[in-house]
Amino acid sequence: MKRNNKIIWGSALVVCGIIWLVCICLHINILFNGWWTLFIIVPCICALIGNNDKTGPAIGLGVGVLLLLAEQNVIDWDMFWKIGLAVLVIALGLGMIFGNRRKDADLPPMKTLSRNGKNIRVVNASFGEQNLCFGGEVFEGADVVASFASVHLDLRGAIINEDVELNVDCKFAGLVISAPTDLLVKVTANATFGGVDDKRQVFVSDHTHTLYISGACVFSGIEIK
Repeated sequence: MKRNNKIIWGSALVVCGIIWLVCICLHINILFNGWWTLFIIVPCICALIGNNDKTGPAIGLGVGVLLLLAEQNVIDWDMFWKIGLAVLVIALGLGMIFGNRRKDADLPPMKTLSRNGKNIRVVNASFGEQNLCFGGEVFEGADVVASFASVHLDLRGAIINEDVELNVDCKFAGLVISAPTDLLVKVTANATFGGVDDKRQVFVSDHTHTLYISGACVFSGIEIK
């Protein structure tokens, strides 16, 4: 997919460059007010045609068109910022509603990185939904980065041999953690217009370990059940 994106964007820029070069050689003046916005509009149109993810190109196309209208004095710059913000909010909302939701079987394997001698799982989600189960696995911690997405981590069948840390970076996202009832949870994450809700009844035993949730939640919620 990344290779296809490079081909699409590169081809669009090559076409724009060739047209520009031909016009220079033939002394054709195509430099209308806002002509430079075509370098935003044309690649975004190509990306809309070739990409599965339409949200980014749609936002770019909207910005390019608004810039062109402002340069053509169809709208003033004060109106540009107001309309641009409204279009951005609409595009993000549509991305959440109609964004690609891949089945668990279609999700790429989670990455694992080594930190302080532990294997940390790395979860990235945007404009979609991910349901991840750690049943039967040794869980030593995870990094979760989510934006405009829903993530469910099922730790009920995970093997937790010591205290672990869940580092989160959530923006406009929802994170649900299904945790065993003998796992303590302590939250140190900064919550901005968000919060953490632990709905379990915890039963402390000699084998009880603690899950530390750190990081930041912005317009996001974490539910532990």
